[in-house]
Formats: sequence, C-alpha cells, structure tokens
Amino acid sequence: MSSAPQPWFAFSLDLAPATARERLPSLPPIPALPDGELAEALDVEVVYDVDSAPWGGRVARLVEAPGKSLPGLLRRLPTGAPWDAVVRLEAALAGATTTRSVKVRTATGATLVALAFTPPARTATGPGPISEAFLVTLALAAERAGLSPDHVERLQAEARIVQTVQRARAAVPPQGRKP
Repeated sequence: MSSAPQPWFAFSLDLAPATARERLPSLPPIPALPDGELAEALDVEVVYDVDSAPWGGRVARLVEAPGKSLPGLLRRLPTGAPWDAVVRLEAALAGATTTRSVKVRTATGATLVALAFTPPARTATGPGPISEAFLVTLALAAERAGLSPDHVERLQAEARIVQTVQRARAAVPPQGRKP
C-alpha cells in the first residue's frame, strides 16, 4: 500500500460541497477535505447530458476534449483519508459514480495524473432541460473555491443563458397547436 497522497481533481459541486446542501439537504456527511490548490485538467471539458432527478434536469459530465482545459482544485487526500466518504459524497452530489484519470497542471506548471469523479455516460433519452439550479450552484461552488473570477463569471453567464433559453422555449406553444 502506497503512503503517497491520492490526487483528486474537483471541478464540479465537489469544489465546495457544502454549497449543494441547501438544494440537497439529504447529502451524506461531508468529510474533512484538505485544502486544494488551483489547477486545470487538460484535454477535457464538461457537457450537460446526464439526467438528475434531484437537480430537476441535466448535470455535468466530464468528457474528452483535446486541446481544452477545465479549471478546478487539486486535492491531495492523505493515506487513510476517508475515501469511501468521498465516493458517497460524489455520488450524492450529481451521480458522479465513475472515476477516471485526468492529466492536471498546477498553478506552478507541474503536471500529474489525478482521479476525477464524473457521472457515467448515459444513453440519450432525447432532449431535456439542463438543471438551472445545478448551474447556479456550480457557479457559487466555483466562487467559494476561489476559482478565477473569469471562470466564475462564465459559469454565471451560462446559468443566465440557459435560464433565458429554456424559459423562452417553454413559452412557445408546440408547433401546430394554438395557445
């Protein structure tokens, strides 16, 4: 058994898990987590294609994206850290039950491989709304975690755009039917 800390890359609600408790009061206890350092995962991005009943719409999933990067926090969980509690927390936050390795670059320029949690790929069930509550909570978690103001503003803008588009679509009657 290695005594090296387990690198864990947080990019979603795991940036600041307590932020999600308001929306998900039944979250399991949040384990004591080490402070993270600002970092970015390389060659990945998120897509919002995983249905989540607790969030009332689709939530983020990590996907391959050569040349792209995703800001987040690199946490190094010490040997003996409650990894099982982290697994339960990730599953409860957004159905992130799959781990995958991601290449991470730290603020100092060092690169390493870390684990990231993501929901598994799902078979498309047709079009569906993206969870506005998830997007708003994600922006707040990014802000509380100390991610760059530019990234936080982009997440806030995405939430506003999704809200505007989805409300406009809901206001348009289906084609061929009069309101």
